[in-house]
Amino acid sequence: MSNFDEKKIEKIIHYGFKDKNLLKLAFTHSSFANQTGTASSERLEFLGDSILSFLIAEDLYSKFDVEEGKMSKWRAKMVNSDNLANIITALSLDDFLLVGKSFAKNAISQSMKEDLFESLIGAIYLDSSMDKAKRFVFRFINTTSSVKKKDLDFKTQLQERVQQVKGSTLVYFTYGLPNDPGTYCAEVYINDIFVARSTAQSKKQAQIDCAKVALSDEEKLEKFLK
Repeated sequence: MSNFDEKKIEKIIHYGFKDKNLLKLAFTHSSFANQTGTASSERLEFLGDSILSFLIAEDLYSKFDVEEGKMSKWRAKMVNSDNLANIITALSLDDFLLVGKSFAKNAISQSMKEDLFESLIGAIYLDSSMDKAKRFVFRFINTTSSVKKKDLDFKTQLQERVQQVKGSTLVYFTYGLPNDPGTYCAEVYINDIFVARSTAQSKKQAQIDCAKVALSDEEKLEKFLK
């Protein structure tokens, strides 16, 4: 029932397979495999699911200085069934899915589309490398835009703000106050220029509060980032 077309698929996903059998396997649903006595995409789904989870986790860790619980929540949102299925639907890749004769086009479920996205990740990884699988994932999933600003602490917001200007640097200098044990002072520098200072009862909180001060004066911040 499928109009499986290697060239069209490769054009849509921006990747050309060296092993075309892997591409076909990624699109082979268990109903088609049972009907034809061939292998299904289930093993690729398992592999792709693990790779996707790792890549999203790595990207969140490198971009955001937040606690584990918040990163776990964000990752779950990005890899959930609806999100992955919507990507497949938007690309019309479900049109090429190899399914059994009993299936109608509207019978392809969200879960089947999710599995297809994961299978493609696994297939690209096996056909090439983790780097190519990573390019595929982040062509369609943007972790930065998926995270709501209100969920970020001030330090992370400032980091994102500075990263938007190519070549800009952000450095914190944090130290304990000799005359006030247990109190820490944090200073933030953008492009080696002093921007703000704050104190708190921990190094981390002092940096967060310092970033808040820096963000509070948008006009001043713009000058440092030119």
